Amino acid sequence: MSGVKTMNKWIAILAGLLTVQLALALGLNLAVEDHGVFQPREKLLAFDRKAVDGVRIEDGKDSLELRRRDGKWLLPGNGNFPVEQGAVQRLLDQLAGLEQGWPVATTAGAAERFKVAEGAFERKLTLLAKDRTQAVLYVGTSPGFRKVHVRPAGKDAVYAVAFNTWEANAKADDWIDKDILKLDAAGVTGIELPGVRLQRQGDALKLADLTDQEETDAQQAKALLDKLAGLRIESVLGSEAKPEYRQDEPELEIKLTRKDGEPLSYRFSKPKDAAYYVLKRSDRADYFKLAEYVVDPIKQATRDKLVQAKPTPPPAAAAGAAEKPAAAADPAG
Repeated sequence: MSGVKTMNKWIAILAGLLTVQLALALGLNLAVEDHGVFQPREKLLAFDRKAVDGVRIEDGKDSLELRRRDGKWLLPGNGNFPVEQGAVQRLLDQLAGLEQGWPVATTAGAAERFKVAEGAFERKLTLLAKDRTQAVLYVGTSPGFRKVHVRPAGKDAVYAVAFNTWEANAKADDWIDKDILKLDAAGVTGIELPGVRLQRQGDALKLADLTDQEETDAQQAKALLDKLAGLRIESVLGSEAKPEYRQDEPELEIKLTRKDGEPLSYRFSKPKDAAYYVLKRSDRADYFKLAEYVVDPIKQATRDKLVQAKPTPPPAAAAGAAEKPAAAADPAG
């Protein structure tokens, strides 16, 4: 009888232990589920989006500063050259929209490992307002596609957020307004190249020295106009004229007249053994670097390519045209 009591006692103890284990397991599962559904809403960076008038970008080697003056973003280190306005707006919008998630680490050693430490980072972004620091963000390694590790200055926590490091490069060429030379094609009234003179007649440019058997190839003329009006630069070479640009030995010179504004002169040259062109336009102090694929098609716009033979009227139409004057001249008819 005592054996049965002992057995029942052990069964009761084991049942109690099982109940405790089940309770612990349930609690852990609930904790994990709560962790997974947590949606953070706190902003990663605290700054006044509208007040920011300066952005400093560092990558450990290069440093770049963007400044907003009179409502436009410029590059002070490059003679206040205009910046692509949309690029800066997108960067600030992204930074303002970053939200805190669960930190992936909170130690100084982890900050160095993820390259978000003060002395070791992929990017350091400093937002300024009237020369006062609004926020600083360290951008480091990438844990996956469109993800980077970041750490706000003054905090130990490292987060993984949606961001592309290349959108915050520290080189001026990645920020300049590469459409600075674009023109309104409809306002161009004339183009002069070696052996070619085009003048606007109505809605199109036409060759000025056509014979009775020739007409302008409208498609080729429009293509030339679009290429000149839509010139896109690669980089700004500065305002200093350098011998290596070989501007005294131009590859191509063009004169362009406009309905509104002064005539423009284009001088394209090519440095020795270079795979690009240097352009100096009369209305700007800077020299510009342009890709070969941009300039070569313009160089190939010869008169032969811009002209085509007039179509010959069909014989029947020609005969009918010849008979009409004779009939009109005969009163009896």
